Amino acid sequence: MTDEKFSLKADLVIGIGDLSKLTGVSTRQLRYWEKKGYLETPVTEKNVTRKYEFEAFYKVRAIKKYLDEGFTLGKAVERADQRKKQVMICKQFVIGNFIDVLVEDEEKLYGKIDMGYLDEVKSQHLYGIVDEKGTRFKLEID
Repeated sequence: MTDEKFSLKADLVIGIGDLSKLTGVSTRQLRYWEKKGYLETPVTEKNVTRKYEFEAFYKVRAIKKYLDEGFTLGKAVERADQRKKQVMICKQFVIGNFIDVLVEDEEKLYGKIDMGYLDEVKSQHLYGIVDEKGTRFKLEID
């Protein structure tokens, strides 16, 4: 086993045909988006099928979603890029505050997410709850 970490974002590549099948966007359209600069040009060798980083899958899905909602291609790309930024900010927030998850029901995937203390004296503890009622925050005072 190697000490190197696998990164889905950086290490997994997908061919243009598979990207097309997974997203419902034709290979012709993908090439057009690439030509327009909406998709990052994949690094390929001459006479080799285009390979995209797996992250392209999410962008293509987002663009297609916005196109299906009636946006122009330019606006769909803008919205997809904005959504990516929003997700990255949310990810930073969760990573910066996440402590642990207590799985309370393995079948139904209910549990309690420990988001840590809200105050310096550590008297107010914030949890995210996922249960039969849905999702919500819960503040527990120690």
